Amino acid sequence: MTYVTPTVSPAIHADLSSRQVRRGQTLYYAGDSSPSLYRLESGLMRAVRLTPQGRNLTVRHIHPGDIFGEETLHGLSRAHQVVALTDAALTPIHPEHLSAAELWDLTRSLSAQLQRMMTDGVHIQDGDLRERIARYLLNLADSTLGGQHADGARYVRATHELIAEGTGATRESVSKLIGEMRDDGLLLPAYRCLTLIDEARLKGLSGYHG
Repeated sequence: MTYVTPTVSPAIHADLSSRQVRRGQTLYYAGDSSPSLYRLESGLMRAVRLTPQGRNLTVRHIHPGDIFGEETLHGLSRAHQVVALTDAALTPIHPEHLSAAELWDLTRSLSAQLQRMMTDGVHIQDGDLRERIARYLLNLADSTLGGQHADGARYVRATHELIAEGTGATRESVSKLIGEMRDDGLLLPAYRCLTLIDEARLKGLSGYHG
């Protein structure tokens, strides 16, 4: 999946003190007050919802350039917990005095994220778990969690728990299938890292068109 971040005017009214969030830290929790929007300047974050079964489910990935925290526009408390998947920098945005052009930039960012969320929702629901894992890993490989070894093979820095929360599965089911995908020569698991050994077969398995 290819995602082009909409251009956001640097003149958009923002708190000049940008925030730094370390990997694994929570920016805010569901139920917190929502005094501002945020623009992610660098890194990768995710919004998490607790299911009735007590499991975390990733409902949204937040990429550089994305504006989020839109609950503040409605005077609502935060709907999700937002956690940094990597070290991240972000800027608070106070919407009270946004110009028409800046509001248009905000609208475009939220619209693009909505389209991406709908695609990600299909990724979670469509196909068996093996297909969903392949699709999710290829998606993450295109984010700041991805990287490339010296031999050209791409990898994803992700735990089995993160993959489970991104595919609507249990960690035990994900671990079992990753072991099978390793045995089939698709992946090479290491500590918090999965190398995509046969990316062409993974794309065929997933129906990925990125």
